[in-house]
Amino acid sequence: MSLLPAEPDAGIAFMTGGHVIPARADHVVDTQRGTTLGSGAARVGCVEHLMAALYGMEIDALRVEVEGPELPACDGSAADWVKLLRKAGLARLGAKRDVPRLRRGVWAADGATWAMAGPGGDGLSLAVGVDFENTAAGKQALWLRLNRRSFARELAPARTFALEGELEALRNRGLAKGGSAENAFAVGADRYSGPLRFEDEVVRHKALDVLGDLALCGRRFRGHVVAVRPCHRTNVALARALLEALENGGAGGTEARRD
Repeated sequence: MSLLPAEPDAGIAFMTGGHVIPARADHVVDTQRGTTLGSGAARVGCVEHLMAALYGMEIDALRVEVEGPELPACDGSAADWVKLLRKAGLARLGAKRDVPRLRRGVWAADGATWAMAGPGGDGLSLAVGVDFENTAAGKQALWLRLNRRSFARELAPARTFALEGELEALRNRGLAKGGSAENAFAVGADRYSGPLRFEDEVVRHKALDVLGDLALCGRRFRGHVVAVRPCHRTNVALARALLEALENGGAGGTEARRD
C-alpha cells in the first residue's frame, strides 16, 4: 500500500487494479467485520482505521494505492498510520478548507444501535457509548473533542477487539484467520486476553471506527456526534445522511441499509 499526494480539492480516493474508488459513503458495498469500498468489480476492505487517521490528522487530499483485497491490519489500531503520516510529513496545498456547521440533525438507526449528528461547537466532538452485557467490558462511555493531538493520543492507539464467543464462531467458519495478539484482543466474560492500552479501550476503538466511517461523508464538518452501540452498518448509514445533508443543504434521517 502506498499513500500518494493529490491535488487540492481532490479528496481521498483508493486505487486498485486500475480502478479508482472515491472514499465516500455512496461507494460502500459491505459493512461486515469492517467497511469495504467498491466500484464495479474492484474492492478495498477494512478502510476505516486509515480513514480515521486521515480525518484525525486533517488530511483532505490523498491517493491510496492498494495491492490486495484489504488494507494492512497493522497492530489493529490507527497508531501506525499516524506515525507513518507524521514521518512522511504533511504539505499545505494553498486551497481554502470549507468546514461547514451542521444546521440541523441527521440520524441513523438499526434496532438498539443508533447514531446522530447535530449542530454545536466550533469543531467536531464525539460521544460514544457501548454495552457488552455479561462481559469484562460491560458499559463504557467516551466524550472527546477532536483535534490532531486528541486523536493521536486518545483514539488512534485503541485496538480492534472481539468477544471470545464471537471469535470462536468466526474461526469455525474459517474467518478471522489473521487475528492474533499482535493486532487484536479478546473480551471474555470476566477478563481480557491481555493487557489493555486504555482501561476503556473497547469504547475508544468503537469511537475510532465511528470517526473512520463518518469520514466517508467526504467533508469535514462542525458539530456533535453521538453513537450508541455503534456498528459499521449504522455508522455508514449516518455518513450517507451527512453526505446528503452537506451536499444539498438539507437534513433528515435514515434507517441503516443492510449491505
